Amino acid sequence: MTRDNVPAPVQPPAPVPVPQQPAAGAGLTAAIAQGAARSITSRLVDKFLTNPPDWLRDLWHALPRPWE
Repeated sequence: MTRDNVPAPVQPPAPVPVPQQPAAGAGLTAAIAQGAARSITSRLVDKFLTNPPDWLRDLWHALPRPWE
């Protein structure tokens, strides 16, 4: 055989990466935490906007208004 007839070496194909699945319950934990944060936030907003404490109302009225 001559050099012209020698086939080029072939590299084996690279292994295909296996897709990682999230841990069981990871999405559920995040959803619960987000729901709890939303629940706490909504309760605080409802409480302070409908019936703010006196110190918060006094502080709000003491702040200078940007349009004044």
